[in-house]
Amino acid sequence: MKGIELFAFDLDGTLLDTAPDFLYAVNVLRERYSLEEADSDQVRSRVSQGAASLASYALGLESESDEKIEFHRQELLDIYEDCCLKNTRVFDGIEDVLDKLNSTKIKWGIITNKPRRFAEVIVQDKLNKFKTPFLICPDDVGVRKPDPDGLNLALKVSESNPKNSIYIGDHKIDIKAGEQANMMTGAAAYGYIPMEDAAEEWQADFIFYHPRDINNLLDL
Repeated sequence: MKGIELFAFDLDGTLLDTAPDFLYAVNVLRERYSLEEADSDQVRSRVSQGAASLASYALGLESESDEKIEFHRQELLDIYEDCCLKNTRVFDGIEDVLDKLNSTKIKWGIITNKPRRFAEVIVQDKLNKFKTPFLICPDDVGVRKPDPDGLNLALKVSESNPKNSIYIGDHKIDIKAGEQANMMTGAAAYGYIPMEDAAEEWQADFIFYHPRDINNLLDL
């Protein structure tokens, strides 16, 4: 679409399919506590909700204290750190999108809730050839989405007008963050949509059912 000067993306469930490595980590955690393998659909639907949600599901901690959940969240993240490059891959069609953005010199970058200790390693390994212009993590702004500070920083470092910029993600907190940053929003409906939720209900400006659909904004 003419006039869009910045395409900003979430990471997990938007650019990268990281669910297989989270499933592996959850199953390692469950095995430690003599539990059977996890339901892959349950894990996939929780990836964009964060490690606390995954740990709670993995060990049935929904009614436990915040302290106990945090202990097992850290346990899960330590496992994940050792396997985060094992099966993660770029979503089919994303390479086409990033190639086109680079070839047309349209600005783009990543704003994620993933801590930098994981995000930087994964982006360097899986997206290295695209020379990601910027990667903004909670470490950089001190807050997580739906707080818009990460998106506001992206607009600043890329010198972009929010009204001419779009943020694309696979969770309603991404859409909320984009709205609060006064950006256009795009729902990645192909990503890790929580169970009993629907991207169509988020009131995003655009809905993408396949990564290649994003190219439609570049072809207009």
